[in-house]
Amino acid sequence: MGPLVVVGCTDVRTAKIQTAPTPADLSIDVTILTGSAAKDLPQAHARQGKFTLLSDGSLHSDYGDSLTFLTRPATTRWLYQRQVDGLWHLAVDAGWIDPAKSSVDVWPGSVQPAHDEVVYILFFHAEGTDWWFVRRFKTSDIPDPKAVALVRSLCDLAWATDRGPDRNLPHRYDFGPNPYDGFEKAPPFSSPPATSAAQ
Repeated sequence: MGPLVVVGCTDVRTAKIQTAPTPADLSIDVTILTGSAAKDLPQAHARQGKFTLLSDGSLHSDYGDSLTFLTRPATTRWLYQRQVDGLWHLAVDAGWIDPAKSSVDVWPGSVQPAHDEVVYILFFHAEGTDWWFVRRFKTSDIPDPKAVALVRSLCDLAWATDRGPDRNLPHRYDFGPNPYDGFEKAPPFSSPPATSAAQ
């Protein structure tokens, strides 16, 4: 019998995926701008809005036609570190952390959508550096899936949901029985008790 040969292998339970650590000063700013023909889209990632994640973990968000790149929305919530890490890893996987590929030749504050266009302005700050990307797509086109993945993740963390088809219909609310019902009805007729004439 020949000598026993042990073949080395990696234990998947101890293997670690090498990813870039989340920068301490990370901030992500996403602006969604919509043209006049794209104002009634129901998807959360296609409505004019603003999402800002600051380095302290606070997430700011809002929707509205008056929002621009320079708007700072109110605070929505604070994220856990694992949620911030998840956004950073998503940006890493999608290639958003390479300033060499950014759209620095266009100042994001000057970007305007066309009539039938939705525009994403993805602004990043990490390790003392600012860079941004501008992504445009027509309402009839399929948008950049990597951009949508990041924007949808921010929407989910900000509790922003897609609007349903019945969003313009009136809502009926059931407040229970009428509390004044007993006061509005006449009391039931009752005759006085009979008394005996003979004493």
